[in-house]
Amino acid sequence: MEQPELQNDIIYWDKHRIPVNLTVIFSLAVAVFGLYSWFTGNDGSIRGEFIVVLGLASAAYSWLTNPRVYLIYPEALFVVYGRPRTKKILFENISHLEMRELVTPDRLRVWLYQGRRVVLMAKDPEEFHDQLQRALDDFRRRHPEFSVVEPEASPEGGLDRD
Repeated sequence: MEQPELQNDIIYWDKHRIPVNLTVIFSLAVAVFGLYSWFTGNDGSIRGEFIVVLGLASAAYSWLTNPRVYLIYPEALFVVYGRPRTKKILFENISHLEMRELVTPDRLRVWLYQGRRVVLMAKDPEEFHDQLQRALDDFRRRHPEFSVVEPEASPEGGLDRD
């Protein structure tokens, strides 16, 4: 994946809410148990090699799919997963932001034009939302061709689809 170009262009960054990836730790513990079973011969009906492969595969999957850091740049949002994976979301592809509110705001949803969404769980979700919205507004001010055109509502409450 593409890495951020310049470290000094960063507007804001925040870590993922959960600082330790417990799934990776548990998966590695399963792999160690598999090694122990493999070498001692106490593997019962399941072979130790299978447990090792299963533990390492689930650790790799968790490492590559759980975010660690969120970076806001003037033109894009970067979601940094376990190295070397980084996801770049260009501001021109973002439709809008939505803060999920339960008792406290806990998740930020980034809606893309394709209808998909990316859920972000930053340590400080309100500040991250404010900074991302400010960066998105600045980008749209600099690039009016990517401004969002809201569909007008009809008197019946639905959207006009002419």
